[in-house]
Amino acid sequence: MKTVHTLSLAIALAIAPALSQAADPAPAPLSIGSEVRGEITSRSSLNHQDGSRSQLYRVDLREGDVATFEVEGALRARLSAFLDDALVGSSREREASSSLTIRARRAGRYTIAVSGVDASSYGPYTLVSSRVDTYDGQPLRVGASIGDWTDGQRELPLQIDRAGLYTIDMMSDDFDALLALEGEGISVSNDDGGDDSNARLTLRLAPGRYRLFARSYGDEGAGGAYRLRVASRTLDTDEVREGGDLAVGATVTGLYAGRPQDYRFTLPERRLVRLDMRSDEIDPLMRLSGQGVQKEDDDGGGQLNSRIGLMLEAGDYTVQADSATPGAGPYTLSLTASEVPEGAGGGALATGRPVDATLLPGMTDRWTFEVRSAGDYAIEMRSGQIDSYLLLRQDEAEVASDDDGAGGLDARIVQRLAPGRYVIEASAIDTDAGGPYRLLLERR
Repeated sequence: MKTVHTLSLAIALAIAPALSQAADPAPAPLSIGSEVRGEITSRSSLNHQDGSRSQLYRVDLREGDVATFEVEGALRARLSAFLDDALVGSSREREASSSLTIRARRAGRYTIAVSGVDASSYGPYTLVSSRVDTYDGQPLRVGASIGDWTDGQRELPLQIDRAGLYTIDMMSDDFDALLALEGEGISVSNDDGGDDSNARLTLRLAPGRYRLFARSYGDEGAGGAYRLRVASRTLDTDEVREGGDLAVGATVTGLYAGRPQDYRFTLPERRLVRLDMRSDEIDPLMRLSGQGVQKEDDDGGGQLNSRIGLMLEAGDYTVQADSATPGAGPYTLSLTASEVPEGAGGGALATGRPVDATLLPGMTDRWTFEVRSAGDYAIEMRSGQIDSYLLLRQDEAEVASDDDGAGGLDARIVQRLAPGRYVIEASAIDTDAGGPYRLLLERR
């Protein structure tokens, strides 16, 4: 989840004393739709609370007017807006520019303060102003692209006339966009499926009337301008899956719509298996089950992608494609299975008999053992090359886990165990690491 950095109240109030300098010189006039050039110098009005300098502009707004102000140029700037000496809006700090969108709650003469972000910020700038045409309330249709403004949650009707695949984008420079869609049995939302902190939903829609909800993530009171676009969508493949059979060696394109999707595959014999789920629009999450295996991964594939690598016995398995955060969009799911290399770990483990094995990069070795009588047991994983990690399961439930319990980067689990069958998962903290290790199970 991306974090939105808003100007704190304390900093915003620190800008306010610049207004007390407005008598000399007076704020320069500014009309919406125009731009003015200026420069912050040592002669600009001084804010004695933080040492920054400001230039002031006055602009007349009617009730309900929405206007955007943006500073371009060399100055590292921030913007604030005031009405009758009261702060009504502040910009977010940006690397290349600073922008602010305000909505006039009543008609009046507003003051726009262009300030340096700190006492050492000087330089020329261009202040650009523009009017935002807000949404007129008519139902949105495919091909619509609108500009709007919100200071809470905005509801917009959406009319779909033909079944198909559609993408809905919500983009804002003022806040972290959150977009939700409801109707015709669908209820989905998304925060960061688009670029940066923008929202995107890609999903199949049947003909009917839907409701879109546009607001900021986390802070329902955050306001600002946003753009919303509805477009038909095509993918690079003619077959889009939502679950079903998954062949070894195949890569399928799926479409996530807010609910987990199950894929099934069969291994005729023991194999080294890797599953990858990738997407630019959702946060992939995979769960693998079958033959006593229970494995879940969120970000093991790098970025937000998911990867599971295991030595699996012959049998039937299910991999569930899901998302770690709300969303809707396409993904790819691939399954590879190769012969087990000589020396690879996994299999049966006997008490008191250490085994030497090689952990392959990105893999998890599964060892099974039987406890015939209750007692205290110790499991150790030692290696000179990898940061060892142990996970102990029974009936797919986690019993215990450890990273560095044996000292250094070696792992140890000491646990009282009841009679039954157990599984040890031996892996590395760094999922890309591999190397030789020794595993030992002892009764204490």
